[in-house]
Amino acid sequence: MPDENKTGEGFPDPSKNNEEVAQKLKDQDVHSQNNVDLKSPSDALDALVEAKKKEKEDEDATPAPDKKDDATPPAKTEAELAAEKKAQDEAAAKAAEAEVAKKRADEIFKDTPTLPPNASPKSTEAFATIKIKAAQEITARDAKIEELTKRNAELESTVKQSKPLTPETEKEIEELRKFRARLDVETDPQFKQFDKAADAAREFIYAQLKKSPVVTDDVIAEIKKHGGPDNVKLEKIFEAVKDPTIQRLVESKIADIEMAKHNKQQAIASAKENINQYLQEREKSIGESAQAHNKATQGAFDRLLTSEALQWMKPKTVDAKADEAAKKAADEHNAFVKVTQEQLTSALNDDSPEMRAILLAGMAQLLQTQRVHAADKARLASIEADHKKVVDGHLATIKELQGKLDKIKGASVSRLEQTGAAPGGKPPSTVKEGEIDTRPTVQALDDIARDIREKRNAS
Repeated sequence: MPDENKTGEGFPDPSKNNEEVAQKLKDQDVHSQNNVDLKSPSDALDALVEAKKKEKEDEDATPAPDKKDDATPPAKTEAELAAEKKAQDEAAAKAAEAEVAKKRADEIFKDTPTLPPNASPKSTEAFATIKIKAAQEITARDAKIEELTKRNAELESTVKQSKPLTPETEKEIEELRKFRARLDVETDPQFKQFDKAADAAREFIYAQLKKSPVVTDDVIAEIKKHGGPDNVKLEKIFEAVKDPTIQRLVESKIADIEMAKHNKQQAIASAKENINQYLQEREKSIGESAQAHNKATQGAFDRLLTSEALQWMKPKTVDAKADEAAKKAADEHNAFVKVTQEQLTSALNDDSPEMRAILLAGMAQLLQTQRVHAADKARLASIEADHKKVVDGHLATIKELQGKLDKIKGASVSRLEQTGAAPGGKPPSTVKEGEIDTRPTVQALDDIARDIREKRNAS
């Protein structure tokens, strides 16, 4: 189909084309549009703001659609809420404590020197931290002092309010002390001597009964099982033994056992009746025993000091003419001996377990030192022996070389003047000072040797 806008020759129709172009320009012209409100830029912006506000109000008034459950953040548990509250409380407490410490530091160090104004921020921060730390320590110390002061006041008040002991209470306490002392009397080792005498008599009885062939070890064991011969009836055993001598010896020893028991009971009863005197005598006996033990120990140690091994413990006397090194060594030795004697005296009067343990440890250390010293001494003796062998070998070599050297020196000297031959050769010439010696070497040596011998013989 032929284009309507084109002419027959193939070109567009100019009139229609112009109309279409005019219509397009008209459509594109905004001023030619109808119902267009032309306003100033400020009015347009104000209108736009009002429109946005209205839209926002409409959105707030419109109920929001329900959100999906998965978009809602999960509710916190009670434990999490409690932990958050605790953390917040701790942070607040720390902040309050820091503020109190800062105020306290400002109060304490208000009159102290401060940093210069041009100090660095880090120095200022460090100085403030130190003051706060010091203020905290001072506060803690003051609180402790206040607590102790309060406690001391309470104790003093309690002591003042406490009632003094009444005579009845003091009497009861004294009776209880005596009762306890009476119980201790029965376990006193000094009453064991009676038991020793009874045990010796029982052993004698056993020995006498074994002399009879009818009394076997089983019989003796059965007697011991019942507490000894003083606690059993021996009539049947005497009838079986049929030895009057054994019977008399056994009966006499049983009487001794009964006597020992009686004496022990009497001694205990007497001590209980006179408990105060017993306690005084016991205390005196213990003190005398300790003193006697220490005195005996001192005597035994004094005897050991006379041995050769402890001669070093005697102070050294230095000659006034000795050099300074000898005097210094003697002074150091005497000071060491003095300190050692003081320590030994302290150990002598101390019977505590700690001191006994120290002495045992010192003895063990001494034995170890002696063992090491013996090994070192043997090693030193071996080294000295090897050294002596080497020195002796060197001395022998030196002696041998000296002999050879003497032979060489003797071979270069002529001994013709000591022989019976007639003197010959040139007579000795005297060389004056400043002149050249023209003598042969052998003659010059002989002249020197002869001069030396003449001077030696003349002297």
